[in-house]
Amino acid sequence: MTDGDMRYGRCGACGGGEVYRGEYVAQAGLRKPGGGKFRAKQPVFDAYVCAACGNTQLHVQLDAKMASHIRHELEWIPPQKRLG
Repeated sequence: MTDGDMRYGRCGACGGGEVYRGEYVAQAGLRKPGGGKFRAKQPVFDAYVCAACGNTQLHVQLDAKMASHIRHELEWIPPQKRLG
């Protein structure tokens, strides 16, 4: 899926082509909403930022250990046609 995916160099919010990539290291860790500070895993994200409007996307640098943490510790959102 490329619509809105800033990894392709185009901003999904404003349509601009001023997308820059950096890394974001989560200080508090990745956990369930309201999950407290325990059972958190500190991930590194690829951060894509539009210099024209400030829209930002984060994509976790996924390995087997992080994938397992996500599947066992976070809340799964089933696919849906639309929000609501």
